[in-house]
Amino acid sequence: MPTSSVPAHDGKVLLVADEGVKPAEHMTASEVDKKVEDFYTGIGGEAFFRALATRFYELVSRDELLVPLFPVHDWARHAERLAAHYAQIYGQNDLTAAWDPRLHQAHSHMLITRDQRLRWLALMREAGASLSAPEPHFTEFMTIMKIASGEMMAVSRGAAIARGKRFHWDGSPR
Repeated sequence: MPTSSVPAHDGKVLLVADEGVKPAEHMTASEVDKKVEDFYTGIGGEAFFRALATRFYELVSRDELLVPLFPVHDWARHAERLAAHYAQIYGQNDLTAAWDPRLHQAHSHMLITRDQRLRWLALMREAGASLSAPEPHFTEFMTIMKIASGEMMAVSRGAAIARGKRFHWDGSPR
């Protein structure tokens, strides 16, 4: 088997999506780290993610479709936790946060429907637009949010099946 002069990386590049998600076998670990660092700086760092999470949960708090997903309506706390999550992933370049069992557990007590996932994405996009989120960074961020929201929907559905629930393809009750 031929050896590659480019070392395998840990997948961090999936946190930032240039023109969609691309494989990054051609990138070295230091190139990946630089890309994530450039993204974090370009989007506005922790201050941006705090403002984004705050605005997002202001929108969620008034949304009839999403409010039922939150057993506790402490929107400031939700915003703080989401901002800290983004700062850990992007600012500290810590991909393990994306698979934190507590994150998955938080999404396993509910059944997330297709419509709820799409609304979540729409409100995140609206929150970014209201902050004049810098491009192309925000588009890259939303590409990753599409992937992440699909994963959280899958977590919620797997847990629902384990609890014996049955539902249609879109997550609506059977």
